[in-house]
Amino acid sequence: MSAQSQPQANPTVPQLLPVFQDLLPAQVIRGLIQTAGRRFYERLFTPLVMTWCLIFQRLNSDHTCDAVVSHVGSGAIDHLDDRHVEPLSQRVKSESTAAYCKGRKRLPLSVLQGALHHTASVIRQWLGDDGLWLGHPVGLMDGTTFLLRPEPELVEHYGRHKNQHGETYWVVMRAVAAFCLRCGATLGVTEDSLHTSEQELAALLLAQATRNSVYVGDRNFGVFSVVQAARHYAVWVVLRMTRRRASALTKRKMRSGEDIRVEWEPSIHDQVNPDMSSKPISGRLIYVRLERNGFRPVELYLFTTLLDGEKYTVEELVKLYDLRWHAELNLRYIKDTLDMDLLTSKSVDMVRKELYAGLLAYNTIRGYMTQAARQANLSPLTLSFTSCWRRVRDTLLTWHPTNSAQHAVRIVQRLLARLARCKLPKRPRFRIEPRAVRRCPAAYPNLKGSRANARQHLVELLKEPVKC
Repeated sequence: MSAQSQPQANPTVPQLLPVFQDLLPAQVIRGLIQTAGRRFYERLFTPLVMTWCLIFQRLNSDHTCDAVVSHVGSGAIDHLDDRHVEPLSQRVKSESTAAYCKGRKRLPLSVLQGALHHTASVIRQWLGDDGLWLGHPVGLMDGTTFLLRPEPELVEHYGRHKNQHGETYWVVMRAVAAFCLRCGATLGVTEDSLHTSEQELAALLLAQATRNSVYVGDRNFGVFSVVQAARHYAVWVVLRMTRRRASALTKRKMRSGEDIRVEWEPSIHDQVNPDMSSKPISGRLIYVRLERNGFRPVELYLFTTLLDGEKYTVEELVKLYDLRWHAELNLRYIKDTLDMDLLTSKSVDMVRKELYAGLLAYNTIRGYMTQAARQANLSPLTLSFTSCWRRVRDTLLTWHPTNSAQHAVRIVQRLLARLARCKLPKRPRFRIEPRAVRRCPAAYPNLKGSRANARQHLVELLKEPVKC
């Protein structure tokens, strides 16, 4: 038989989705299922298939469950289920979303949490020493909120936010996330209601951190309880402080560029975790006054537990804190680009799964960007996340299961080459824009109060006789 007439083998998972397979191999998902201690039957939606479907649901512009069922029925992910002779798309006999929704509920939350930490660890391993700052992995911390629908279970768990007008309609989830300094991947996230402070969530986040890593935070995290948790979990910190709190430590006025050793003792106003040591914490307090022509000067007070002043110089620490802004950019990508500002699930467990699945989708994009940057000898942070997201999404949506192995490899290599060209623009001039948007005209007025009351009011209006 000639080489041209030989049948071509179907492409394998590593050939089809090499980055996804490297980030989340099937054996890792199976190991997380066993660790969860729950029995998961191998039905239509296996754990690996379910994990990918949750990621696809966030990557796709249509986030409905029906869009996922349509994607599965098209045969695009038949290669993810190699334990059956009949393809997955042919074993799906119904176009209903019931099987997929039940599969989402069966999948343990710990599987998605473990998968998120695994993807971050793999991306960091790809970077090697290039992913370190002076020998340390670095996490950038920042807080944010997510909107939830006012479902009864969500209202009971998270509560309703109140303002001067009374209770608001939306339920709000508070979260604190950490991102890798060099690649922007999500390292971890903690969430709870608005009754839980960001400082408490940051302490829980530090418990997930890798030992000997450095975490950077703004003034909201520059409090004793966060530094106490960092010492307890063997994590270094570089935190900005308010002028008042810094003055309480030094008892005097500091000069710009000054670097002094301090012993931070908790005051009567500081919150202290009783399960951790409350002994004074040794650290350095740095004060730098940054000036730019045409702008007001910025006074920067930094507290760090990195005591070696020769290795961790003031200049290096200021440069490191300057990169903390990337945490806010990453949260913008998650909430705006991936459309996660509003989580639409109706139960607490599903809201958390939706959050972790969205962060898994975010790390998948970061994984592709890291691979592309490595091949082009670039930094992943020089690539545009939004541009890379569009190209990864379009490639995955147009993937056909009948592609040969050689064609699949060419598609992936072309995708990585395209991502390497999606560089952020180099703007020669400094730009500043107000953090405000113009309100677009709407066809209907804003809904105030509950929707049930609005329906009842409309019914009463319809019962009134029409005046001729």
